[in-house]
Parts: sequence; structure tokens; C-alpha cells
Amino acid sequence: MGILEGKVAIVTGGGQGIGEGVVYALCHEGAKVVNIGRTLSKIERVVENIKKDGCDALAVQCDISDRAQVDAAIAKTVETYGKIDIIANNAMTQTMGGIEDCTEENMLYDYKNNVLGTFNCVKACLPYLKETKGRIINFASGSGTHGTPGMISYATSKEAIRGMTKVLAIELSKYEINVNCIVPTGNSPAWEATKAKYPDRIDKMLEGYLIRRPNQGLGDPETDIGGVVVFLASRYSQYMTGRTLFADGGKSFFR
Repeated sequence: MGILEGKVAIVTGGGQGIGEGVVYALCHEGAKVVNIGRTLSKIERVVENIKKDGCDALAVQCDISDRAQVDAAIAKTVETYGKIDIIANNAMTQTMGGIEDCTEENMLYDYKNNVLGTFNCVKACLPYLKETKGRIINFASGSGTHGTPGMISYATSKEAIRGMTKVLAIELSKYEINVNCIVPTGNSPAWEATKAKYPDRIDKMLEGYLIRRPNQGLGDPETDIGGVVVFLASRYSQYMTGRTLFADGGKSFFR
């Protein structure tokens, strides 16, 4: 039996990269997982893979920036599994551009998908999390905590999520709901594309990581990032709330 046996978890953006790893990690610890994402083929592929391991999972297409779609996805979750114990708000968009290039539309786009998307999911899940004294796990970014140039809209939206996490932790403590945040650095299709595009810059990009993975890889989405999600979803973190955990290979120590 896994440490999440009997729990029902929702993962947003679980069609690839870190989100996919989080789905696998939760399922392998016994949770039933609802994989929510905009691209049905991606989330279905992940669910089909995890079912081969004997896990129970469901794919639900949903754009989390649309509250009506979120409400429908949550209703489908409860209809299928009867409750919600965990919500991992991983889904995000990432618009590139510094202050001189960034437009109001860029700012609003990342805010709508990242901040309002997280808000929509928390709001829709809240009645059920109150019943289970559940866990909310949000995702921020080193782009915000470190201040990465050229990513102003994305970094700003991700820091807003950290602020939301702190407020939620205080407001929802009366329901015994724990709310925490992860700043991850994990291998993903985006990272692989970056390595392919800038092979001469890889060593420079990896400077500051105290922990490195073979073949110029970053953290493993399932074991390195998903493992932290499992910890925050489990009884082992029951005395933690309002915190930001850095699963970034030690890079945060350099800023």
C-alpha cells in the first residue's frame, strides 16, 4: 500500500513534463488521480500509461482559465470518485519577453491562465476539500523568486500564486486544509527543446545547480518533483502550511 492509498487527487496540466511526473508519483503511492488538461490526447496518453501499472486514473479535458469548464471537471471527479483530497495546481502558460517587449495582452494572458486558473480550481474544489480536510499544492517558479530577465509576465503571475498560497493557508486553516507551494526545476519537453536550440549554452544554464542529473538533465519530474508533491499530500507534512518548497537542485541558494 502507498502512503496515499484511498486518496483522490486532481492534477492540472498533467499531459507532459512536470505535471506528468506528478500524476505518476501520486498514482504510484495509491491515489486515484484525475488528470486535467487542455489537450485531450496528451492527458489520455498519461492516463493510459499509468493504468498499465494497475493504477486508477481519469482524463478530463479542461481549460482552467474557464470557470465553467473547471466546475464541470470537478463535478466529473466527484461523480466518479465521490470526493477530493488533493489538488495540485501545475498547469501554466509561459509568455516570453522583457518589460520593453511585453504587452498588456501578454500580462493578462499569463495572469488569466496561471493566477485565475489556480484560483478557479481552488474555488471549485473548496467545498470538497473542506469535507476531507484536504491539501492544496500550488506551483510557482524560480523565474519569479529569482527575477529572471525576459519573463516579466510569467514571473509576475507565478509570484502572485505564492502570495495566494499564503493567504489561502491562513484563511483555510480553520478547515484544517493545508496549502503549500513548490518551486520546481524539472526535465520537460521545453527543457529538451532549449538544450537542442542552445547546445553551446547548456553549461552556463546549469551553473548554480548543486545537484545535477545525467545527460545535462534537470530534476526528474516523477521522483524529484512528484516526490515533493507526494510529501505535501501525505500525513508526513501535516504540520506544514503556507510554505514554499524549492525542488530546484539547490539553485535557490545562489540568489
